[in-house]
Amino acid sequence: MVSSPSERLATDSSDTTDEEPEKTEPPNTAECDSLHSGRQLVHTILPINVDVMFELLFSRSKFLTEFHEVRKTTDMVPGEWKLNKDGLKERVVTLTIAITQTIGPKNAHVTETQVMRKCSLPGQLYAIDVTAVQGGIPYADSFYVTQHYCMSRTVDNHTVFSVHAQVHYRKSIFGFVKGFIEKNTWVGLEDFYTSLLRNLQSEYCIPPAKGKGRRTRRSGHGQSKALEESLILADHHHTKAKPIRVPAIVVGGGGVGGIGIGGGGGGGGAPSKPASSGWRWIVAIMLLVLIVVNTTLYAKLLEMEDMERMSRLDNSEELDSLLLAKSVRTRNDWLTIFQQQESRYNDEMLEWQKVLSTVTEMLNKASVLCTKLCRMPDNGTASSGASGG
Repeated sequence: MVSSPSERLATDSSDTTDEEPEKTEPPNTAECDSLHSGRQLVHTILPINVDVMFELLFSRSKFLTEFHEVRKTTDMVPGEWKLNKDGLKERVVTLTIAITQTIGPKNAHVTETQVMRKCSLPGQLYAIDVTAVQGGIPYADSFYVTQHYCMSRTVDNHTVFSVHAQVHYRKSIFGFVKGFIEKNTWVGLEDFYTSLLRNLQSEYCIPPAKGKGRRTRRSGHGQSKALEESLILADHHHTKAKPIRVPAIVVGGGGVGGIGIGGGGGGGGAPSKPASSGWRWIVAIMLLVLIVVNTTLYAKLLEMEDMERMSRLDNSEELDSLLLAKSVRTRNDWLTIFQQQESRYNDEMLEWQKVLSTVTEMLNKASVLCTKLCRMPDNGTASSGASGG
């Protein structure tokens, strides 16, 4: 029997296409009950299954262990997920992160308490609250950092990943110290997530090798299009987020242990350019001037104490000598002595006012130097970013 041309065409197309029916995923019914307050550090879509994403970032995964080794993180002890007193899954992670600041400590001890919210549903949504407490750095007992991870499955089995963070203070501290803490904390977090996103993409989101037939060509085109997602690292203070177009080997993600005054150690991706050292010399000079001012202020205070003590001794000795000489006999003699004492007290008050004026002026200079010192890292970072651009 001779087949018609239309039948031969249908047979040929079925042989070359070899299409498989697409699997339809059930709709995502879970919703995160967090307010997502604080600064938004990451918001992106990853071509990774949501369960795989959770295992990568919140378990003893090989990926996370190797990533922290590259960043020179030591003594990492990830705990097991257990039920806490509120019936929620919880675990504790301790680690020591490296700090890249030239001045100050070289590492910080971090203890993270990770709690899985009730709205989490395997296969659909994972919402994790992280409270990070640091040690071994200045003012470590004055603040802590909270982070919220939200991983939600999309209809095409990808993951919408977002991270929000906040800095909380246990007690009142100076304004310039607060600004220094927040600046370095955000720098450390952003550096951590940038490196983690790069490593996640290069490790798990590389498109598969091309095969034969039309089907492979079409699926490869779809994968490359999906992998060229825009990574949005946005600050909640900005009214407009800036999307960053990244190549197929760079996409977003999240992780643990990313905070620290001065940031973490060397990133897991491409090495960053060394910052200009000019501003460091300026900071060192300003610190030296501040030390000199404080030393002078301390000397002035000692001088004031000596003057007050000597004046008190002189007055008491003179009064004793007058009384012992029995020259005080009449009321006029007593009035003369009191007038002399009052004149001396007035002279002392003038001297005290001069000294206090000098001390106040020095304190104002020290305050101005401290303010400029806190602003110098911002200028150094801006200049290094401009030279790098």
